[in-house]
Amino acid sequence: MVVEVIQGEGGCIAASAEWLRAVREITRELGILLIIDEVQTGLGRTGNLFAIEHSGITPDILVLSKAIGGGYPISVIVYAEHLDTWGPGMHAGTFRGNQVAMVAGAATMRHIKEHDLVGNATRRGEQLHSGLEDIARQFPFIGDVRGRGLMLGVEIVKPASGSRPGAGDGARARAIKLECFKNGVIIETGGRNSAVLRFLPPLNITESEVGMVLDRFEQSLKSSSAARVSSVSAVG
Repeated sequence: MVVEVIQGEGGCIAASAEWLRAVREITRELGILLIIDEVQTGLGRTGNLFAIEHSGITPDILVLSKAIGGGYPISVIVYAEHLDTWGPGMHAGTFRGNQVAMVAGAATMRHIKEHDLVGNATRRGEQLHSGLEDIARQFPFIGDVRGRGLMLGVEIVKPASGSRPGAGDGARARAIKLECFKNGVIIETGGRNSAVLRFLPPLNITESEVGMVLDRFEQSLKSSSAARVSSVSAVG
């Protein structure tokens, strides 16, 4: 069974610790390998070295990439010792064992540890999350602020219909993303209808830089809203 602890392209949806513990119990009872995809969450992004640590369980296999290479192409599989059944040379490939990428990966892990970037992700993640929630209270089209550490999502929604929450508004999310880009803030979209603005800042981001991101994001929301009103008025 393959699980993302926090969905990345799916819109920064975090699995609960209770659900993950239940999955671990079921897979163990049935003899199913539990494989955790930490390609986006691994190496400190969520405030722990690995996102699965928040739940307190131990999977059979971890899959790592992206951040672990420090910009170089590398992927790593970490697995329980009882699964180590391959003999020398059995897991071979043309582009495997890239020495430069391995050196870069080792240096990246040392840098993360020596500079407490995991702790920084926790502190700056709390600051960013709190700031985004404060901003969300000003704009009714923000339906949710979610995620963990420095992997956060802001869902943009259409007006609610009766008791039903509004659907994701991908067009507005795109407009906000472009306005943010004009203001020097690069964010991605994801989730259903591409309506979730994804905040994935570097792990070494500072307190003042988070404050700057929040200020520019708020300004981008105001600018995109004003442009939207002007567009509607022109059509009317």
